[in-house]
Amino acid sequence: MPISQSDQLFALVKSLTKAEKRNFRLYARRNQDTDEMLFLQMFDLIDKQSSANDDYILQKMPDMKKMQFSNVKRHLYTQIVSSLRVIYAQKVDQIAIREMIDFADILYTKGLFLHSLKILIKAKKQAEVVGNYRLYLDILEKEKLIESRHITRSGPEKPKHLVAEVNQINELNTAQIKLSNLRLLLHGNYIKHGHVKNQLEADQLRLFFESNMEGLNLQNMSTPERIFLIQSYVWYHFILLDFEQCRYYAIQWVGLFKEQPDLIEKDPDLYMRGYHYLLTASFSLYDLKQYAIHLDELELFRKQNYARLNYNSKIISFLYVHSARLNLVFLKGNYTEGLKLFQSTQRRLQLYKDRLDSHRVFVFYFKISWLYLAVGQPGKSLDYINKILQLDLPQLREDIQAYAQLMFLMAHYDMKNFEIMDYLVQSVRKSFEKLKSVSILQDKSLAFFSRVCKAPLKDRKSIFREFEEELEVLRLDKYERRAFIYLDIQLWVKATIEGKTIEQVHTIPDYEALKKLKDER
Repeated sequence: MPISQSDQLFALVKSLTKAEKRNFRLYARRNQDTDEMLFLQMFDLIDKQSSANDDYILQKMPDMKKMQFSNVKRHLYTQIVSSLRVIYAQKVDQIAIREMIDFADILYTKGLFLHSLKILIKAKKQAEVVGNYRLYLDILEKEKLIESRHITRSGPEKPKHLVAEVNQINELNTAQIKLSNLRLLLHGNYIKHGHVKNQLEADQLRLFFESNMEGLNLQNMSTPERIFLIQSYVWYHFILLDFEQCRYYAIQWVGLFKEQPDLIEKDPDLYMRGYHYLLTASFSLYDLKQYAIHLDELELFRKQNYARLNYNSKIISFLYVHSARLNLVFLKGNYTEGLKLFQSTQRRLQLYKDRLDSHRVFVFYFKISWLYLAVGQPGKSLDYINKILQLDLPQLREDIQAYAQLMFLMAHYDMKNFEIMDYLVQSVRKSFEKLKSVSILQDKSLAFFSRVCKAPLKDRKSIFREFEEELEVLRLDKYERRAFIYLDIQLWVKATIEGKTIEQVHTIPDYEALKKLKDER
């Protein structure tokens, strides 16, 4: 196994539960030669460490030569993963199916082709149950090989049945791959660029989506295909800023899992992800009532199932639930309460810091920055904005990076750092120039800061009022409306004019009134 770096080995050891460690030690002691004992000694030393330290291990293992060190690390990593495979073969269908395929291959090499065929048929039935057509196709190809080389007494019709089965599964597999590719491409597009920013981008996305849907048979789809299809529609409408339709498909996503509880058991992460988009769409619609209902449902699921979740699922549950809690704070405007919630979030961020991707950390920092700005603590807000700006995220959400830059200017203005505002504006302008696309809101906001920081103090309130009127008009633009959800600069402008905090001027949006206004337009 190519992975032998100390930090990766250390992370793997530290990820093990007590039961997994106990199982590994039993697994490791099945052999008792010198090399085996060396890797087991290394495991015990790493298990006791608080951070990876190769020198400490070498010091504590004087019998091991330095030239052996990398090989023993590599061997340890392989043995840990192998021991985990034994455990998870009983829990994860795909691993169990692959194990049966491996057994069939081994038996075939021993000349026991009928035994091999029997196991392949069993594996095929299991692959059909879980809807894994890629493994199903692999099994069929192995069946074809055996049937073509040996007399299996399966009857003269067997080859015809196999070919027909291959064609059927290949068609299902092609549709499933096409849908999963579409879902992935939509996700990648969003991670890079965010939502559509104008009619041209919307038209391009529609053309892309419709061209990828061509040739798909949407009737009589298997469950995995339906899941991929629903996910694709969720992403499509989300990027298009059509949050009503996004929520409609997110409801179908969650409903599909509720109709088939075994799906929740097999993939709780995907079930929670459905809730995440259901909540995100409701948040974007300012539908506080439905948002609170769905958050309660997700909280209940997490509470009832937390002990049974694996480590990765626990991290995912943290991300979705804690992010949703903060969004509920933003809907209600009770930012002071949000800071209390943040203490728990901060502890979890620290706990999972080595397991979270930069995008997740970025989003939490962004939310926390807004929390502090809203309660009138711009210095604290800047601490987290600076954490964002220090992250190396060249390929990640250019729109959110631009919003972070604007919040950076807002915080400095609240701190009355007027003497350096012009310099800061020029710095942000240079950052914007590096981005491929800047929204109208971002462009107008930067122009506002450029103007206000040069104006005499007595003229600034009128400039703020003029900008507030511009924002009111801009908020009616469906392609700019989403920007106010990420960064409600209009709320900050209002608070500055009135000499209050954002929390003090916040009002809870009326979903029904907003929906009626949207329908009228």
